[in-house]
Amino acid sequence: MPRSTRTSPGELAILGSGVVVVVSSFLDFYTAGPFGVNAWANGFVPLTTLPVFFVALMAAEVAMVRLAHFDITSRPFGLTWDQIHLVLGFFATVVVVAYLLQARPIGQHLGVGFWGIAIGSVVALVGAVALGREHRGY
Repeated sequence: MPRSTRTSPGELAILGSGVVVVVSSFLDFYTAGPFGVNAWANGFVPLTTLPVFFVALMAAEVAMVRLAHFDITSRPFGLTWDQIHLVLGFFATVVVVAYLLQARPIGQHLGVGFWGIAIGSVVALVGAVALGREHRGY
């Protein structure tokens, strides 16, 4: 099914969540008193950065197709790009939910960077579902 020239709501959700997740990764992921650690700190890599990479990859693919007009018709690993978006959005959301549920030392709290990454991951998953539905004509 050929894509329209207009950016769809699913694509907008993925593009917006990509920006939010990348910006949030530089904000405090964890806070302990007056101190904070972002997602790129040595003690937390690579798990805190996985959602950032996943959502950024989703946004990069949408941007290449929609904004730079690349024709990406290949099927990496035999999957469609809609399926890849769904898998990446799902795993990004699973990682942030795991961080939300894990036990933390007393005095350590999730920071604003975590919440931005969490919201961006969920929005990317919703955007991936919407994108798949849009391409199937639902």
